[in-house]
Amino acid sequence: MFLRSMSSPDPSNCGLCNSAELQRIISRVAYLRSEADKMEQLDPRYLKMVDQALANAPPDSDPGFHMNKMVPFSEARETGEPYFKE
Repeated sequence: MFLRSMSSPDPSNCGLCNSAELQRIISRVAYLRSEADKMEQLDPRYLKMVDQALANAPPDSDPGFHMNKMVPFSEARETGEPYFKE
C-alpha cells in the first residue's frame, strides 16, 4: 500500500491480502532544483575550465567550423542527392 507522507496513518491491514503484518518502508525521493540553484552550486572554476578546454580544442571540433564550410546546393561543386528529401 502506498502512503504519500510519513504523517499518513498506518493502515490496519493490507489492502490486497488482508494481512496485519505491515512494515513501512521509505522510498527514494526526488529533489528538483531550478537552473538558477544549479548555477549557484556550480564550482566557480568550471567556466574557466570550459573556456580553457575550448581554447585547446582543435578547430574542427567547433560546430561553427563545419557550418561555415557548408554551401547551398545551387553553389555546390558536385551535384548529388541531398541527405534530407522533402
